[in-house]
Amino acid sequence: MPRAAFIGECMIELRHQAPDLLKMGFAGDVFNAAAYLARSAPGAQVDFVTVTGDDPYSAAMRETWRAHRVGARLARTLPGGRPGLYLIRLDAAGERTFYHYRAESAARRLFAPDQPATVDEAVAACDLVYLSAITLSILTEAARTRLRGVLAAARDRGALVVFDTNYRPAGWPDAAAAAAAIEPVLRLTDIALPTLADDQAVFGDAGAAACVARLRAAGVREIAVKLGAAGCLLAGPEGDPVHVPAVPGVAVVDTTAAGDAFNGGYLAVRLAGGTPAAAALAGHALAAEVIAAPGALLPPLSRD
Repeated sequence: MPRAAFIGECMIELRHQAPDLLKMGFAGDVFNAAAYLARSAPGAQVDFVTVTGDDPYSAAMRETWRAHRVGARLARTLPGGRPGLYLIRLDAAGERTFYHYRAESAARRLFAPDQPATVDEAVAACDLVYLSAITLSILTEAARTRLRGVLAAARDRGALVVFDTNYRPAGWPDAAAAAAAIEPVLRLTDIALPTLADDQAVFGDAGAAACVARLRAAGVREIAVKLGAAGCLLAGPEGDPVHVPAVPGVAVVDTTAAGDAFNGGYLAVRLAGGTPAAAALAGHALAAEVIAAPGALLPPLSRD
């Protein structure tokens, strides 16, 4: 049974049902990807590495993880802590704008001095370790240093480190600060699953080919650059990149978590031994389901 650790933050999600009516759920980029990996690879052990509060909303959040087959054994509870939250507004094309309220989020205690060493050791013992630039954005510099040590230890034991740039400007002083935090992690990354627009915003890449070249130079050996409706560009450590088209003709309702779904579907196939091309097709198929429905997460599958 492959073991996967997803490091990040889950938040309260408030989504408009009407101008004055909101529906509550729980989501976050890394958790979304974990849920979609667990959905696509039911034989995998998927654990979420985070910190929550001890309030009723955190308890309900953990129930959502359980429903989506994501484990909580590596998620600490901070007494008196609270989760962050965000609101989503959609335009007529289903594109979303996020409004975050996360300054006091308990997840900001990830890799802080009070995190038990047993958490680091458990993460380093996994077969796959996943994080994003949003993960990095909520951590202190000392916590990022500790995290990089865990990633290096995981790779030394044979784990795959997976990184999604997922740049949100509101989480950073500026793009240069994001680049400074991301670059050392890329040097510890085996599989990069960026969205081109994010990497262009942070690194100024001229296009998908330039993004691939930069990631290869950092030592990344497997790359899938997500291109939205245009699909993705796949690349190994050498050779010409290959374009894999997205599913055509999807009636878009809500693009929230499209990239996270692609990542989960992609990694499920790779953990099962499938090729990157097969993984990309699976990722596109799952993303097509997600963007045809409202919200970040599809309803959980039955456990029967």
